[in-house]
Amino acid sequence: MNRSIENAGSSAAHQVAGWVPPVARAGYAAKGVVYVLLGYIAFTAAMASGQPEGASGALQSLVDESGGHLMLMLIAVGLLAHVIWRMVQAVLDPEHREHGAKRVFMRLFYALSAVIYGSLAYTAWQLSRQGQTDGGNGTEIWIARLLDKPFGTWLVMAAGVGIIGYGIHQLIKAARGDVNRRMTTSNATTSRAVRAIGRIGTAARGVVLLPIGWFVFKAGRSYSAATAADTGEVLQMLERGGLLAAVGLGLLAYGVHQIAKAVYRRIERPD
Repeated sequence: MNRSIENAGSSAAHQVAGWVPPVARAGYAAKGVVYVLLGYIAFTAAMASGQPEGASGALQSLVDESGGHLMLMLIAVGLLAHVIWRMVQAVLDPEHREHGAKRVFMRLFYALSAVIYGSLAYTAWQLSRQGQTDGGNGTEIWIARLLDKPFGTWLVMAAGVGIIGYGIHQLIKAARGDVNRRMTTSNATTSRAVRAIGRIGTAARGVVLLPIGWFVFKAGRSYSAATAADTGEVLQMLERGGLLAAVGLGLLAYGVHQIAKAVYRRIERPD
């Protein structure tokens, strides 16, 4: 029985192998565009012209721009591609052969990432078609739904701890310079530039994830989804000026690094 299941899984993996790399690259590119927008808006807010926004707000900013609806539609398709790639990683895990608790955690992370970016893809699609969304804080919505489940409080607190842990992981990666894994650039100069951008961006993302995780944990502990905070709310907590500008530029750099992944990252196909 186990052997037949393995053979069926290998057959399915082989069938999807051909389209996995281009789908993954489209996903990284769309994710990069979202973070470039998010970081740019945060940086301009630091210069006293508006307020920072989360990912949904960053997408909303495109509605009134020339060609904005087409851009939103393309972003929605690209984010859907990222969701598919995350699900491939969660189910088939083509880039890792080892087993153990770490791999289980990473597969769960990929699945959660697919849910998050799926929601963002739906938001981009709504904006491209209607110019508006159903409203509501996406973070609060999924936390409220999770709180209604059995052991919901513990699940939300665990999610908060997981987000904090991933934020710390991002900061460690930035400190070590371990941000170009599975990336093959054209030359050493490009590699150094991409690594520098990646370190700045990964550090900024880690800085933002830490308070997000803390507020998610508090939401679980207090059984109140309203206690949670998304990226936009965390950025709004920063004072205008140097700190917000630095984080904004960092998030913009993270977006550029994701776009670089779309170009240079080696995508391991399931086999």
